[in-house]
Amino acid sequence: MINIQNLSLRAGVKPLLDSANLAIHPGQKIGLVGQNGAGKTTLFRAILGQVTIDAGNLGMPAEWVIGYVEQETDAKQQTVIEYVSFGDELYAKAIASLKKAEAEHNDNAIVAAYDQLDKLHGYAVENQTKQLLYGLGFSEEDFSKSIDAFSGGWQVRLKLARALMQRSDLLLLDEPTNHLDIEAVSWLKQWLKSFDGAVLVISHDRDFLDQVVQGIAHIDNQKINFYQGNFAAFERQRNERLMQQQALHDKQKQQMQHLKTFISRFKAKASKAKQAQSRVKALERMEMVAAVQASNPFHFEFAEPKSQPDPMLKIENLSFAYPDKPIINEANLTLRSGDRIGLVGVNGSGKTTLLKLIVGELKPVNGKVISARGVKVGYFSQHQLETLRPEWSPLKHLLALEDAPSDQQARDFLGGFGFSNEQCLESIAPFSGGEKARLALAIIVFQEPNLIILDEPTNHLDMETRDALEMALNDYSGALLLVSHDKHLLASIADQYWWVHQGMVELFYGDLDQYLSEQLKRIKQSAEAQKQMEGADDANKSQNKKQQRIENANLRKQLDQLIKADLQRSRKLEKELDKAQGKLGKLHQKMEDSSLYDDANKDELSQCLQQEADCQALIEALEMEWMEVEETIQAKRDEFESGL
Repeated sequence: MINIQNLSLRAGVKPLLDSANLAIHPGQKIGLVGQNGAGKTTLFRAILGQVTIDAGNLGMPAEWVIGYVEQETDAKQQTVIEYVSFGDELYAKAIASLKKAEAEHNDNAIVAAYDQLDKLHGYAVENQTKQLLYGLGFSEEDFSKSIDAFSGGWQVRLKLARALMQRSDLLLLDEPTNHLDIEAVSWLKQWLKSFDGAVLVISHDRDFLDQVVQGIAHIDNQKINFYQGNFAAFERQRNERLMQQQALHDKQKQQMQHLKTFISRFKAKASKAKQAQSRVKALERMEMVAAVQASNPFHFEFAEPKSQPDPMLKIENLSFAYPDKPIINEANLTLRSGDRIGLVGVNGSGKTTLLKLIVGELKPVNGKVISARGVKVGYFSQHQLETLRPEWSPLKHLLALEDAPSDQQARDFLGGFGFSNEQCLESIAPFSGGEKARLALAIIVFQEPNLIILDEPTNHLDMETRDALEMALNDYSGALLLVSHDKHLLASIADQYWWVHQGMVELFYGDLDQYLSEQLKRIKQSAEAQKQMEGADDANKSQNKKQQRIENANLRKQLDQLIKADLQRSRKLEKELDKAQGKLGKLHQKMEDSSLYDDANKDELSQCLQQEADCQALIEALEMEWMEVEETIQAKRDEFESGL
């Protein structure tokens, strides 16, 4: 396991972590959360050995392989298949050895290379690569293209796919969903659930964390606090902890006031001077318990629309095509007052193009968009941050709008979006992406639209701002049109979905879970069809390989007999693990009931917590024993292979 003990990290002179502790066990999946700038990415870089540790210890098994998404790549001319499959470094080395042996016409080296590929199950790598690519939204025609043929966002997907191909013991993922559509995010959740290694993932997507992780590491006040369970369990446990902290704080305030009153009354009296002095010391020694702060520093709301024409707009026979690709063909839709529409479809299907046609940034080839009189659109595009003026301050951005507020009104308004008086006057050039996104939202909110169109608004937002945005949108009575890969936000806001696919835009009859289920089924069917098409070719390759090695059926039977008992033990442990994990799941479900935390149920809560701890300990013990049995089986197989 990775053992972080008393770790201290800095970013320049700014302390990020101070005596922080965390343990990451084999196979454990942990979400790393905390406010922007808390040190999450710096911790990743420390694990990778890219930054110097100021104090403490970061212990890691020497044999562990850490997988991560590369920031830059020099392989721009490689094909997609090569680039992603070579994320498996052992496979890449074996292929390199094979190519070298073939170039040198070295028969012995060729046989050795094929042997190495066999041990690595190398003939399955290309198919695994293609399944990864299908899941992340690539088509078969993309596989032979070079990396530099793709835009920046799609190159980020390729880097993620390459990271997932690594034979890693620990996978580090920093906001992996930011450049994915909701369909690819759904697929990634399933992939990570089946991944055998450990995962440490930074994410502000609560639904993603709820589905993937079994623990939350929260960076707060330069410490790392670990919570068992998914993000929902973390919120429940942390709220309980904060409530207890508030109660302790209130009690301590009473004690301190009592001490101060005693000191004030009696410190001047000789007969009480000694007792008063002891209370002064007690007051000095008393550890201050911080009061619970408001859980979210951001709060804003959209004004009630002054008018809501119905229908707000109509799309009639709308068609659009880029020079090399048709996008939308004869779409007919109506957006009515109060509609809350989620726009879904894989990346490249035309969602953003449709929004640009609606707001007039693009002109249709045929058809038209008819807006009702009085429609006022608030539009947040994927590239909204680029429309801000870097040299301007937040205050200047607001004062430059039509119907600009007074200076003080603008400052008060920006304060609701987390901008202090000092920040209101600063140039936004050094602002983070999250701060710029908050400013862009503030500008939209101020203009009081009756139709809000949001295209991936959460890409740069932290959890607190996402929550504030969700609450504001839920309270908004105007019409909404939303594109987002954040399932939690989309499911919370939209009550109907427009599906963009194969040039069509049509109403999807079902909820978001039904839509995603259908898309996952489609991805699996595509991957399975490709697998069947390549089956014959793989069989031929396998046969050629086998002809270069001496098969011995009797030895195979001996091996089966040799590992039979171990395999039986492994299966038994797996059943016990399933049973224990099922029990743990039921406990977590029970602990979701808020009434369990009432004073009357303290004993039952204690029993649940004890059972949870016992269950977790049992699971860890079973996992360790299962791993030992699997290692024994593999060792026997390796010994057999070396004897062939």
